[in-house]
Amino acid sequence: MRSLEDANRREFYRRALARLSEEERERERSRAIPFAVSLSALSSLFFEVGRRQGWIEGAINRTDVQTPPDQPNPKGAIVLAVSGGSDSMALLWLFRTFCERRLIVAHLEHGMRGETSLEDARYVERMAAGWGIGSVVLHVDVPGSLRQGESLESGGRRIRHAFLESVAEKHGAFGVALAHNREDVAETVLFNLLRGTGVRGAVGIPERRGVFFRPLLACSREFLRSILRHRGIEWREDCTNKDSRFTRNFIRNELMPLMVDRVNGRAVDHLVAFGEEMRYYREEEERRAAALTDSSTPSGPEDAPDSWAIDRDRARALSPFERTLIIRESGRRRGLSTLSRRRAMELARLMEGTEEFEFQWGGGVSVRGDRNRVIWKKTEN
Repeated sequence: MRSLEDANRREFYRRALARLSEEERERERSRAIPFAVSLSALSSLFFEVGRRQGWIEGAINRTDVQTPPDQPNPKGAIVLAVSGGSDSMALLWLFRTFCERRLIVAHLEHGMRGETSLEDARYVERMAAGWGIGSVVLHVDVPGSLRQGESLESGGRRIRHAFLESVAEKHGAFGVALAHNREDVAETVLFNLLRGTGVRGAVGIPERRGVFFRPLLACSREFLRSILRHRGIEWREDCTNKDSRFTRNFIRNELMPLMVDRVNGRAVDHLVAFGEEMRYYREEEERRAAALTDSSTPSGPEDAPDSWAIDRDRARALSPFERTLIIRESGRRRGLSTLSRRRAMELARLMEGTEEFEFQWGGGVSVRGDRNRVIWKKTEN
């Protein structure tokens, strides 16, 4: 078995080398590129990731890979979410080099930076075309498409994910590759801890959820930029990423560097490790939440595409903590934003009584309680 695995690794590297231009191959052979970001080292890294995530295919024989149960098409194309920034450009180069599947680049032009934003879209299209990869670009006025009470960050994420899911569905794709990296994981863990999301948020960013998967979570941002620098690949800097009025930018640009400098130089590593340890507890919590939610079967005329209900008597008989599990599971199933622990406990308290109530979840959804049911309803079209 070991010899077969070694043969597969060598074949994986050989095929990647063959996809490079003659100039690129010569640079690899001359050792002009540091070993850490050489094709040889990257092929070992990406072979492990691709084997685990299930997107390696072709003549490389694998006997230990199981197709993820939620993947829509085991043999389908891969959609690459490419903004033009360093992380996503590294993602594009890595898949162009190592993946034999059909690739589709998807770029959302969010209408926020005028001509600069349009040039980002044109740059992504040019780079994809230069490597023989088709692209899909969607132009959207994100600020003008926000729902009532929705922040620019959460609204942009909702619109971007909906676009990427639509591209994947149209092409019957294996999935959508996102370029989140190691710092993104640490920043998300810290952000969620500060928001009070509890165990659900403490795990950071999942490697795969639904149609989305993330091959670069083990890579640092600087490592990805080093790959690009040593291959002469440019990337686009989004000036809005420096605007610390946005919470995530503040964490990335000010809070995290301060923690690394003043508290612990390995703060990123420790936050990532904490998130990995918490994954077990989240999985246990999710199993329990799913069982509790399934036992409160939706019923009645309000069980329609734009609403969802649970039995209030059953919810009332549970502990406050168990009610918060149902609340979060209900939100997750509907694709809603995650409530903070404080707000989830507030809704759990309202569900405990018998009086009518209305709770604004956000994102155009409210939760209404009557004597018999608790109903999730859209408050706008």
